[in-house]
Amino acid sequence: MAALAASAVLPSGAAAEDLVRASGPGDPEGPRVETATNARKVYYRAEESIKLYYRVTDPKPVEVKIDLINDSSGRVIETWRPPPVESDEVQRVRWRGVIDGDLRRDGRYRFRLTAEDSQGFTSSSAAEGDRDRDAFRFYRNYFPVRGRHTYGDGFGAGRGHRGQDVFADCGTDLQAARGGTVQTRAYHSAAGYYLVIDGKKTKVDYVYMHLRRPSPRREGERVRTGQRLGNVGQSGNASGCHLHFELWSGPGWYEGGDAFDATPSLKYWDSYS
Repeated sequence: MAALAASAVLPSGAAAEDLVRASGPGDPEGPRVETATNARKVYYRAEESIKLYYRVTDPKPVEVKIDLINDSSGRVIETWRPPPVESDEVQRVRWRGVIDGDLRRDGRYRFRLTAEDSQGFTSSSAAEGDRDRDAFRFYRNYFPVRGRHTYGDGFGAGRGHRGQDVFADCGTDLQAARGGTVQTRAYHSAAGYYLVIDGKKTKVDYVYMHLRRPSPRREGERVRTGQRLGNVGQSGNASGCHLHFELWSGPGWYEGGDAFDATPSLKYWDSYS
């Protein structure tokens, strides 16, 4: 058997019938395998991490191996071997973007499941060359301005400007470029209402200035990538509604680190978010 089947992405609250039958290589007598993922695109530290849902059908419990594959290299980078799976029960595995404590790079990944029954017959969710079945893209960061926008002054700008301005309508949602812990939530005559987040698994602080009003996030609060931080405004010393965004190297914002050019990062995040 070498035919390929379409992938599926489960909607919220999906039922078992939403899984799609796999027709990867295997024995005709092998277990029936069905799979689906919950997303095509996921972000590190976001509310939703990537999940593979699967179900096998066979008279007896089945041994299952699930490989996570880096699409660019074709290498297996993580493997799950759950206890023998009962027939017709929907199971899942979750990946949060970290392997052995190391955060993985942005890129395209995919799951491949292999099931083996008590007689040694096997079935696979995807053929070796099938790069689309149960594939997804993983990113570490998210573009924070969630509406139409333009870029203003960048780093330096002939006046010691320490960030990148992103202009958008007042009231446009601002969301966290990276999950982490709120380090500072305050008001400054120049920065206006601002927020500093210590990015999870980085030595970088993320700084958001000129918010319309105080952020709903509190100091010490843990936030997720993509979580709402407030709205674009022009509080403080600002001309026009915009986000002034800064990135600071470790050990952090006014803790011995220094601001560095955030423009390349912002434009990269903007390209896919």
